[in-house]
Amino acid sequence: MSTNSGEKPTVRGRDRRRFDTSGGDIPGLFSMVRSGDLTRIRHIRCIRVEEWVSSGVSAETMCIRLSRFNRDVIAAVMEAHAETYPWLRLCTVLEFGSGGRDEQVLGSDQDNGLLMAVSPDADVLDECTQSIVMALDGAGLPLCDGGVMMSLAQWRGRYDEWADRLMQWLANPAEKGAWQSGLILDFAAIPETDAAVELLRDRLWSFVQTKPLVISLLVQELMDYRLPLTFYGAFVTEKEGIWQGYLNIKKSVLAHLTNSVRILALKYSVVSSNTCERIRALTRAGHVSANHGVQLLEAWEYVQHKRFAIGLECARELLPPHNYVNPAYLDSEEKKQLKASIHAVEKLVRLVQAGTWM
Repeated sequence: MSTNSGEKPTVRGRDRRRFDTSGGDIPGLFSMVRSGDLTRIRHIRCIRVEEWVSSGVSAETMCIRLSRFNRDVIAAVMEAHAETYPWLRLCTVLEFGSGGRDEQVLGSDQDNGLLMAVSPDADVLDECTQSIVMALDGAGLPLCDGGVMMSLAQWRGRYDEWADRLMQWLANPAEKGAWQSGLILDFAAIPETDAAVELLRDRLWSFVQTKPLVISLLVQELMDYRLPLTFYGAFVTEKEGIWQGYLNIKKSVLAHLTNSVRILALKYSVVSSNTCERIRALTRAGHVSANHGVQLLEAWEYVQHKRFAIGLECARELLPPHNYVNPAYLDSEEKKQLKASIHAVEKLVRLVQAGTWM
């Protein structure tokens, strides 16, 4: 890392840790990052997941544990960089998407931003954030294909810049990008105690709830949903390419479940950001029937558990993670589970599409 020529912190001292990793459950994590032993972190992550799977832990619990593991990794990477760039201790990491919902699996990529209270030199800022995202990639949090990373200028800024930017993205139908899926509505802070992030989240959700057009835009994204089953119950799989005959369970099932539940949470002011907790809250309030709620939780559990299994298999074979399953290779019980999951999500999508949003 090069010498920092940017703005020095004026609130916290150089030697005071902001991204404290001492409360995590990974001994020596900060030292691993500091020494560049990132491969070891990847190895530890896989070992943890293998232990959870073999002990029969639910996918919901595994997602929560893994998301917290990854949060500790991010904190360690930030603290290590703060030794060279001390102004980072005046910043907060915004973790969007599955990380913000505590729903990460093996292979989940990084979706992050930087909330800043300083204005370091532009070149130094680029150098620092690029180094951070590359370190996270090395530690097993892959670079985001959609570009939702603090290394890009649109994913960092001061509080007012973030608030204006997020609301503009949501309200502008001409804008298209990762934010249009509602990804930016689910985010967590690192460190978790940052009150500004809570304020930003509340401000954003209030904005969405008072702008029916914004919710209608999110609903419109579901209009292209197609049930990945034929009229006769056969799976609709990829027609060509290396995944011919396979079904993307994240894109075809999980994404529609997550997005639909988020829209209902917005409509009915459900505070939780976790999909399973949102489903339970919506069920308790009567917005989703009890039976349908159980079906949705079972669908979420099945798909996520399958993604963990795929992630472990890819890790063992040193292959990039993916979200594809070949229905032809599933036994009769798994085929039944997958079809039940698809039907439960399809029913939810139709419920959201039929809702009154104006």
